[in-house]
Amino acid sequence: MFRYIIQRLILLPITLFFILLVNFVIINLAPGDPVQMLRISPEGMRQDDHSVAFGSDDQYLQFRERYGLTLPIILNTWPWITADEVHQLLAQLVTRKETPNSTTELSVKDYESLRTAFGDRARFIMPLLMAVIDNPQESFEMRRMAIRFFVRGGTRQAVLGPNLSAQEKQSNRQIAKDNQLLRSFLLDPRSTESAANAELTAKSKQVKEWYVAHESTDSFEPTTREKIGMLFFQTRFFRYMSRIMTLDFGTLRNDNNKTVISEVTRRFKYSLTLSILPMMMTFVCCQIFGFCMALYQNRAPDYFLNLVFLSLYAIPIFVVAPFLIEKIALNHYFPFTHIPIPISGFTSPDSIYMWQTTKQRLFDVIQHIFLPLVAIMYGGMAAQSRMSRTAILEVMHQDYIRTARAKGVPPATLYVKHVGRNAAITIVTSIASSLGIVLGGSLIVETLFEINGFGKFFYDAIINRDYNVILFSTLASSFLTLIGYLVADLTYTFLDPRLTLYQVSE
Repeated sequence: MFRYIIQRLILLPITLFFILLVNFVIINLAPGDPVQMLRISPEGMRQDDHSVAFGSDDQYLQFRERYGLTLPIILNTWPWITADEVHQLLAQLVTRKETPNSTTELSVKDYESLRTAFGDRARFIMPLLMAVIDNPQESFEMRRMAIRFFVRGGTRQAVLGPNLSAQEKQSNRQIAKDNQLLRSFLLDPRSTESAANAELTAKSKQVKEWYVAHESTDSFEPTTREKIGMLFFQTRFFRYMSRIMTLDFGTLRNDNNKTVISEVTRRFKYSLTLSILPMMMTFVCCQIFGFCMALYQNRAPDYFLNLVFLSLYAIPIFVVAPFLIEKIALNHYFPFTHIPIPISGFTSPDSIYMWQTTKQRLFDVIQHIFLPLVAIMYGGMAAQSRMSRTAILEVMHQDYIRTARAKGVPPATLYVKHVGRNAAITIVTSIASSLGIVLGGSLIVETLFEINGFGKFFYDAIINRDYNVILFSTLASSFLTLIGYLVADLTYTFLDPRLTLYQVSE
């Protein structure tokens, strides 16, 4: 057993790596810009703020830099871009045409995509941009465009997050100073033609001085070995994995002072209660109902319970939850009491809950989660009760059950020790595979009952394209699912001693 567990634990991080890799690629290939900034035009129209390609929107770039969105996803081939390719792209940006001889301009969407993509590559082609800027034979527009992307490539973003060290704060001050100097290199678009040419000459000298001063420290001209390192290490996936290896799951997109772990921990008790408790109660209830239907097969109790469970399974949760709130809870009381049925929250308001004793708090939580538990349990219990019925009937027709009954084994021992124990294997498989939903919560139930759990939290993360939260959800759910399968394998050997762990894995 120990050897089997070690093997599974060794395979666990490998499996998680490939699960995370697939999800990471899918998320990053999804259309749309997750951190797109919007602004209102003077005419009151909503417009995309595309100044980011030139580095003038610091907030936008901070978002993209923090999430690694300025880097390629898996492999970084940008350091191998040639001078001809850079010249061609600059010409397209200046003329807004696919080729200089083309009669039609690029669409706004294609032009902005080209501009943003070229801006992301700027830091890896600084020598090529410098060559264009320093070449007096190039046109004024080409050199001005090269300067703007040179500024974009040289711009660095500050370190964000809570509890910054003194060294990080000092680094941020230096980054702010360098960025301010870089922005001073941009040409004034309001200048006249003669003034603009003079300004271009002066700015080109300043750009060249800055480039020479930072050439060695910023590795603007990497060697072949350094380029190979960039191919694998200067990517979104590597940057994310390097943080994951140190258990740094990042911060929330909308608040850099809140970490993903702290927000998940704050919601842990809500979703854990609404996941584990229904899972355990469903297991017990489905065994009881499964036995009842199996023992009275093809008789009135079996027909009645089958009809009830089929009806419950067919009713969606977004119908049941509002029904429970409006018809059962609203303005009603618990049976035989004068205690009103709560319709929202996990507990009473803090002004009441904080002054309660431990026993009163427990009773208060039970009151509040009664309806959410019913809303979560009914569907799973309906499906697994019928599954339990099938498993129990299959076991009851085995030869060893007939032999035990012929030997006079008491019914209680027969059903609990022999039938129930072996039939539980099917239910254990179903429950173990659903362990990953612990961090998924129940979006509809948590929303309707105003419970601040994982379901609502992760749903909001998907809507807001908060990559850190989405990927943490994927990683944690996959981890719990794999652990669930391991626990299921161990449980099989306990329920059926005839099985070994290697037989289970086969």
